[in-house]
Amino acid sequence: MNTKIQKSGMTPLDIRNALHNADVNQAAIARELDVSPSHISAIIDGKRVSRRVHAAIAEATGIDIRRIWPNMYLVPGREPKIGRPAKHWKRRAA
Repeated sequence: MNTKIQKSGMTPLDIRNALHNADVNQAAIARELDVSPSHISAIIDGKRVSRRVHAAIAEATGIDIRRIWPNMYLVPGREPKIGRPAKHWKRRAA
């Protein structure tokens, strides 16, 4: 994976790979946030926007939210509205 922050951020495949590497699946995030797995998938694919889900994915993968979605979180005034707080994921020890 490229460690350089790109203007467009991580691709959906990069995000899914990061979730896999962190031993977290989309269904687990959906359960914790009380949303459907298809909602998580739509957000990863860029079809929907949710700061709460973005934060949960960033926390679960251990990757800075600004690296995953730089267009949304590095550009002032583009941040999604703040809703419910994100789940704090406990990472498993290796």
